[in-house]
Amino acid sequence: MKSRILIVFVLLWSASIYAAQPPDAGKVSANAGSLLQGRFDNRPQLSKAPSGAENPIPHVVVTIEPTSQKDWSLWHVHIETDAETSFDQTWAMQTRVEHDGSGALIPYYQFKQTSEPVASAFTPEGWLSLEACALRGDFTKARIEAMSEGEPCVAVSMSVGARRALLPVGFVREGNTLHLDMNLRGVRTRIDADRT
Repeated sequence: MKSRILIVFVLLWSASIYAAQPPDAGKVSANAGSLLQGRFDNRPQLSKAPSGAENPIPHVVVTIEPTSQKDWSLWHVHIETDAETSFDQTWAMQTRVEHDGSGALIPYYQFKQTSEPVASAFTPEGWLSLEACALRGDFTKARIEAMSEGEPCVAVSMSVGARRALLPVGFVREGNTLHLDMNLRGVRTRIDADRT
């Protein structure tokens, strides 16, 4: 009788340990890494946008490239608000599996970014975490959807200054399109950028 109780206890304990483990972090990172690579341009969105809008959608190009550091990528964001005005910012993104099995991209920034960082020379040292702006959500083989929590991100990103407008606060990646949510001119704006 005691041996049966012991066997049942061991089986229940093993099942609880297995259930508490998150999915393979390597698979989540690999899926995110392969889906989130490439150059994405919203020029097709601009061609369909109505003219004369109060807050016109800017031209946005996002280039996402892997680094030699495992689970890290660089997001080069380029925004043209008009023919004479453009802004550039590069974010380092670390892919992570959360305790509940969901995926997350943690943004990092350089305090003084004087030149565009190069993926082949990237190291995380010298980059500051924006953990409160983590993009959390579902990472699958064919689709990634994630968003940051509003208020904590706003509070933390104030230290970044005007560059925070170039920080994605949500995204969906599926098919050939990267749908980005950005806070442009204080307005949450959806950017639909196609892989080029």
